Amino acid sequence: MNPNNSLILVVDDETKIRRLISTNLAFEGFDVVQAEDGKRALEVFNHSLNKPDLILLDLMMPEMDGMAMLKQLRRYSDVPVIILSAKDERPTIIEGFREGADDFISKPFYIQELLERIRAVLRRSQRVKSVQKPAQEVLVSGNLSLNLSQRDCMVGDEHVKLTDREFRLLFELMKHPGEVLTHERLLRAVWGDEYIGEVQYLRVTFARIRRKLEQAGLTRDVIGAYSSVGYLLLEE
Repeated sequence: MNPNNSLILVVDDETKIRRLISTNLAFEGFDVVQAEDGKRALEVFNHSLNKPDLILLDLMMPEMDGMAMLKQLRRYSDVPVIILSAKDERPTIIEGFREGADDFISKPFYIQELLERIRAVLRRSQRVKSVQKPAQEVLVSGNLSLNLSQRDCMVGDEHVKLTDREFRLLFELMKHPGEVLTHERLLRAVWGDEYIGEVQYLRVTFARIRRKLEQAGLTRDVIGAYSSVGYLLLEE
């Protein structure tokens, strides 16, 4: 699938910004739908016959802000989300990734950079979905299992809802049990070359994975960390 054929949902309360982004996306061949706040965006997403392939999400909006919308969305969808915000403080960025965002772009931005970020996120998302017959259908470590064809994670009989990026990180570890995977290797595999060095992204995402596994009943921490090197799957 050509990323430029994808459907993008643009969520921003500023009409001029929505129109600017939408016009440029349409010119590049994307299909576009718009929403002026988080509440309307969820309505558009949930009632669309063709679900958006990616969401561009502003943070500061009336009715329902972007972070609140993202929290609700991640309860049932792993659609890629790129946050667009004038609030580029580190805590805001980290919170966005903690809630399941795939990328973060500060306002004001260059439209060409936005387009390339969109294409990069879509390529990664579609590359994962295009894997039809993995060499090993189910990966298992003790009470934890990943079903690759169904994109499902389980702790015993309990399903664990992971975002696409969380699933891919855990998948990388479970493919190489007991092997330390470097920060660079994980960032390149899941985020892409342009994110090499962003170790904080790994810390935040792995913390989220650990919390979800623990809430599902996993009694031991299966993710080991070497602060200056990388992460590994701890075998029983």
